[in-house]
Amino acid sequence: MPERSQVLVTNTTPLISLAAATGSLEVLRFLYRRVVVPLEVAEEVRAGGRYAFQGAD
Repeated sequence: MPERSQVLVTNTTPLISLAAATGSLEVLRFLYRRVVVPLEVAEEVRAGGRYAFQGAD
């Protein structure tokens, strides 16, 4: 297994995509030693709410 990268600074799109695809962001703990989510990004992700990833019926 490759060595973990040191730091990830992310924006909203990768977080939303990863959460939508896997239902979790836990994989980031295995890939990076530190994950930095700027306040504005965290607020934008939270604004979508818990059920924002569910598809339209």
